[in-house]
Amino acid sequence: MHWKDFLYYRKSEKLAVILLLILIVLTLILNLILSQRNSRGVIFTQNDSLVKVFEEFQRNLSLREGIDVLDSAHVVPQNEGRSNDGLRSKKLSEENSPDRDAPFPTAEKLDAGETILLNAADTAEWKKIPGIGSTFASRIVKYRNLLGGFVSVEQLREVYGIDNELFSRISPYIQADENFRKLRINELEFKELLRHPYLNYKQVRAIMNLRKKKGNIASIHELVILDEFTSEDIFRIEPYLAF
Repeated sequence: MHWKDFLYYRKSEKLAVILLLILIVLTLILNLILSQRNSRGVIFTQNDSLVKVFEEFQRNLSLREGIDVLDSAHVVPQNEGRSNDGLRSKKLSEENSPDRDAPFPTAEKLDAGETILLNAADTAEWKKIPGIGSTFASRIVKYRNLLGGFVSVEQLREVYGIDNELFSRISPYIQADENFRKLRINELEFKELLRHPYLNYKQVRAIMNLRKKKGNIASIHELVILDEFTSEDIFRIEPYLAF
């Protein structure tokens, strides 16, 4: 390091160098005083820690000057980069976005007097009924599949979320039909009978035990005498049973 380089240091850097020099001079003076007081004589040795600090400061200063030069040569205006990214994003969004002037599509609804079939309608047809959207249409079809079909329009009350008010609004648009499946009570296995919403575990087990004891079940009257079935249970399940 040449002494002329000191002229190009910043003000804070010059101050640090001066402080280091003062510290070194004070150390030399202190060593000189102590050596004079010691009758045996003390050999003056360099303060390695101070030298190391000064050399480290010099290396860091050289590295920082090199980095400043590189940064000034390769700096890219951040605002310009962000601006270009924003323009590209805006252009892509405008190209992929639908036409603002295009009308939003509305679902076709049934007029008064028009109806759909209770067991033949799919979810698209159910959504044509005023008050029925995708959620209710999906629930109705799923529950209908579990039952094997609806026996009457009244069974829609059993679908989750359909209260009396909604039922009264949608029932005029629905026409009942007899397109539902029956359960072959003497042929189906335990798990197959248990899938039906109107039969629980105890009831299916009672049916299987009755079949083992006497063979085929001949009529609904044989289920009436079983403790597992109430009169309400019999009323609901009877239309679905085939003997």
